Amino acid sequence: MTDDPSSARIAEKLAEVASAPDRFPSFGAEKHGYRLKPPLPESTVAAFEAEHDIVLPDTYRRFITELGDGGAGPSYGLLTLADAYAEVSDSFPGHLVEPSPFVPGMHYAQDWWDRFWGPDDRPDPLQGTLAIVHHGCTSYTQLVVSGPGRGRLVNVDLNGVPAPYVLEDNDFLSWYERWLDELLAGYDVTWFGEKIPGDAPKLLDVLADDPSPQRRARAARSLSALPAISPTAADALARAATDLDPLVREAVMNVARHSKVAAVEPAARAALSDPEAPVRAGAISVLRALGATDVPDKARQLLTDPDREVRWQAMQALADSNRMVVADLAPLITGQDAKTRESATYFLIGAQGKADDLLAQALADNDPAVRRQAVQTAEQRDERTLLPDMERMLETETDGYVRTNLDRVVTAWSADRPHHPG
Repeated sequence: MTDDPSSARIAEKLAEVASAPDRFPSFGAEKHGYRLKPPLPESTVAAFEAEHDIVLPDTYRRFITELGDGGAGPSYGLLTLADAYAEVSDSFPGHLVEPSPFVPGMHYAQDWWDRFWGPDDRPDPLQGTLAIVHHGCTSYTQLVVSGPGRGRLVNVDLNGVPAPYVLEDNDFLSWYERWLDELLAGYDVTWFGEKIPGDAPKLLDVLADDPSPQRRARAARSLSALPAISPTAADALARAATDLDPLVREAVMNVARHSKVAAVEPAARAALSDPEAPVRAGAISVLRALGATDVPDKARQLLTDPDREVRWQAMQALADSNRMVVADLAPLITGQDAKTRESATYFLIGAQGKADDLLAQALADNDPAVRRQAVQTAEQRDERTLLPDMERMLETETDGYVRTNLDRVVTAWSADRPHHPG
């Protein structure tokens, strides 16, 4: 083992976590139990490097030869070196030696992933990287082994959304030790790496003064990983809610909703008329999370918002208040946007008042998703006066999903219909 004290610190901290795993619950930990697998022989690592014509970044190489080859780590744990190569590494031969496009400090747009692909999958966004952690589904943490970002880690989703994010940790050991430090400090490590490294004061400095709106927004989101939002942090979030950049304002609203930050309520009220739709949607969700008494009135004002997501959040807030009435949804069920018609038909389930006329319109909608939801809503509300409408629908309905729902409801309701002797 080298003289670098970081390996010894990591071993000590990991032993502390492993000795009492119940104190440190985290997503995926049951798979690895905070235990590392045995380290690899130097000869095995050298053979891997020779086969792929690369030299692994020093701190990762030291980890797998001194501490362990896979096991304890974020989410489901570290992949072994063999699995790190095999997991998402089949696009073209020799891809590990090709320079990775991921470099520190670069902001990757949401459409970057799809635009990067070349003919026959070359170039590939993952070239020059190894999969270090599989977080589930299509989410991974990759280690850059070739190119200007060599040694850095990047969180990616194979669907391209969310966009790739090059983590701020300088190397593998710094990243791994931060995971242990945040775990021991009681942070939420479910989405480990998405948080900016550092404690609350560091995050608040970034939120207030960093020139990058993307980084300020990430600092706001990072606060939600802390064990609690302090009064100082809450006040800082309230100030950041008026940031000039909508990315930051939206991030603040999301954190205030998630952590129920009451200090942001006045800013959220003002943000109901923000020029940016994501901020308006976040603002009503904050008032909803805080249980503001005037949520029904504020939500009703947003039901006519030009943005679909804002309308959905308004419907959700109104539904949660238990003050939604059928009349609130009538303009939406007869509106131009099919997705909103479908959502409004769903929210009819809990709306107060007579709904059969609106549901009859929804059953005749030209969009099959709306018709399917109308059948399900009628079933949930037990609107049996619509049985004749549904029986007629079965004669002409061509969508398979709608027919499946119709068959179920019509069969059940017909069986319960009183039969009078002739």
